[in-house]
Formats: sequence, C-alpha cells, structure tokens
Amino acid sequence: MPTPKVPPPCWNLFDARAIIMEPGHSVIEFRTEPAHENPFGNVQGGLLAAMIDNCIGPAVFLLVPDRQMTTIEMNLNYLAPARPGEVLRGEAQVIKHGRTTAYVEISLTREDETLVAKATATNVFLGPSDVPENLDAAMNLHRG
Repeated sequence: MPTPKVPPPCWNLFDARAIIMEPGHSVIEFRTEPAHENPFGNVQGGLLAAMIDNCIGPAVFLLVPDRQMTTIEMNLNYLAPARPGEVLRGEAQVIKHGRTTAYVEISLTREDETLVAKATATNVFLGPSDVPENLDAAMNLHRG
C-alpha cells in the first residue's frame, strides 16, 4: 500500500496554500507567475485545470484517507482569464459520494471574486492506502 505524499509535490508548481481542509471540502490558494503564461499573457488553461484537480484531491481524500482515489472525469468551463501575479482561490465541495465514487463541484476565482472557472468532477475510490503517520500535520489540518 503506497503512502500518499501530502501535500503533493505538484503544489510547489503553484506555491499552493491550504485555507480549508476538511472531509468533503477544501479551499486552496494558488499563486500564478509568468512561467504559467500562454502566448497571450493569460494563465494557460491546462494549468488552471491542474489547480482545480488539486482542490478535488484533498476534499475527496479526507473522506476516505485509507483509500487511494483518482479523478476519472472532469467537466471544466473557463469563464474569465487569469493573469500571472494573481492569487487564485479554488474551492471544492463533495456533493455526493458512495462506496465507489464521489461527485465534486469546484470553482476557481480571482481575489476580486471574479469566477475564472467552474468544474464538476467524478472521482473513483481505489484500493487501500497507507495513511501518513501525522496526516493532520502533513496537510496543515486543525480538527475541532
């Protein structure tokens, strides 16, 4: 059973910072930079999709930390451009989950609350996973 890396190393790409991390809900801030630009000076769409996927993971993982999981489907709508230097806030909410899947809604907004992207996703629960020894500290969690 693999032990998940929390937070995931890919967070470094966006200097990601967890704001809320709880089962079924996450809020993450991402810092964009010039290396994220497309040819027109906006943050490249695939990188916005990666930010969204990085919000899904914690919300779903914390529901079932003893199971591996993965996104199997994501429907993403780009609604406004994001520019390098902006801080984007991603929020994921698990709407429904069962034994094998979770359905998630995600939004990505600028600091001025402009909606940059909206997505829905389905995640599937896979085989068992080793829970990191100090999961709360690793994910910077503070449980009530």
